[in-house]
Amino acid sequence: MGLPVAVALTDLQRHQAGTATIAPMPVSKSLRDELQNTADECIDCGKCMSLCRFLAESGSPVSIALKGLSSDKEIDSLSVRSYECSTCGLCSAVCPVEVEPERMFKELRNHAQANGLFKLKQHTPLLKYEKLGRRFPFKGEFIPESCNAVFFPGCTLPAMFPDATRTTYKILKHQDPRTGLMLNCCSKPSKMLGLKSRHEENLSSLLHRMERMGIKKIITACPNCHMTFKEFNTKLEIVSIYQKLKTARFAPVRPKITEVTIHDPCVTRYETEMHEDVRVLLKAVGVQVVEMKHNRTKTLCCGEGGATQFYNKIYAKNWSRKRITEAKRVGVPMVSYCAGCVNFLGHEHPTAHVLDLLLVKRKRIPKPVAFPFNYLNRLILRFSVR
Repeated sequence: MGLPVAVALTDLQRHQAGTATIAPMPVSKSLRDELQNTADECIDCGKCMSLCRFLAESGSPVSIALKGLSSDKEIDSLSVRSYECSTCGLCSAVCPVEVEPERMFKELRNHAQANGLFKLKQHTPLLKYEKLGRRFPFKGEFIPESCNAVFFPGCTLPAMFPDATRTTYKILKHQDPRTGLMLNCCSKPSKMLGLKSRHEENLSSLLHRMERMGIKKIITACPNCHMTFKEFNTKLEIVSIYQKLKTARFAPVRPKITEVTIHDPCVTRYETEMHEDVRVLLKAVGVQVVEMKHNRTKTLCCGEGGATQFYNKIYAKNWSRKRITEAKRVGVPMVSYCAGCVNFLGHEHPTAHVLDLLLVKRKRIPKPVAFPFNYLNRLILRFSVR
């Protein structure tokens, strides 16, 4: 259930009490601008509220924005409440006047962390996952001579689908032997949780290292990494593996599954080329795609978005239930191109990763890999790549 304002204020006090004293930061211009824009432009039509339980129970974007503009105290309260939002962007996608409320919630999270209003104790597992991804033994760089492009699979794909990751890299190496492999983390969790400075520092360091190596292109397999790199405005070219595979010469596995529905990760909401590339690859091997009601730009969150499950499991489960209900309605297995989405949805409905489906011979769709085998998979991949 959503928290009433009185409870949210209690949460604010609780988080402040458990956080080291931080000198208050003024409300940023970017946050005030987002609040003002939402207050000015939202027409309170209710379309986003009809799809999102968080908004249905918290109020329309315009009511939230007006509350924030009324006082800095309300902004502090709303910044804590923002951790119940999945930041999936569906509100923006369905908005008839093109307001982008999720930008407001992201800025509220940045405000929460800049002022020490929300202690991320319950998010510790996610932040540790990020930290491990940037350190030995999970971090690894395999850069051949004259390398100018690297395959960057992210953290979760190697953890859940190491065979698909390894085969993908072999295909890229066959296409261009100078292609390198970089096992690292893009620091998306820090960005998502409002740790803006930490994220920018980590990602800037990673990208500068690539530039010093002479790398010009990053080939991504994780949609979150793909968008994180793109949104950082790096000089490097960011290319999706699904775009590369369309023109690559490789022998795909002929899947036993002949009909699927596609769960487009919410982070790729406006990546229309990626939507199409995945569908082209599936159709090329004889897999028919049956679309769910909400797909592509109007896709639903799997429930993992915004790390909402760490703070409000009910809201997170509500998203996954909506998505699984639509999949069951069309009556076929799901396929996604986000390993995190596969992990979140695969326990309740057969859900395959498109790379695993195309590149690994299987009799059936595997269940998500459980701890500690996900970490073991990453280590095996790390030390077997050479």
